[in-house]
Amino acid sequence: MKCHRHRERDAVGVCIACGKGLCAETCAQDSDPGLHCDEACVRRLRTRERAGASPPGGWGWSTLMVVLGAALLYYGYRYSEWTMSVPNLLGMLFLWYGVVLLLQRAASRTPKT
Repeated sequence: MKCHRHRERDAVGVCIACGKGLCAETCAQDSDPGLHCDEACVRRLRTRERAGASPPGGWGWSTLMVVLGAALLYYGYRYSEWTMSVPNLLGMLFLWYGVVLLLQRAASRTPKT
């Protein structure tokens, strides 16, 4: 792989944000997130990290999904003739989604060492 700016030089790494090849002499800049080609790529990377840091919704939304899923499962098993009725399927889906959101939120709150 060649440097994206200097086609005659071999690349020693790639930009962590855009994936362009970087040469060791002038293009590769090392920083906290890793190798990057310019400051604009670092800003884009940090913006993406902040935007995707937490799962959608809050604790209330996740808890609502779990409660709604459990209520639909209860209703489906209690009042439905079929084992796999629409309330049961929706209940399993909401319950699964709520648990996944809760686990993501709990994992994002854990301090990084």
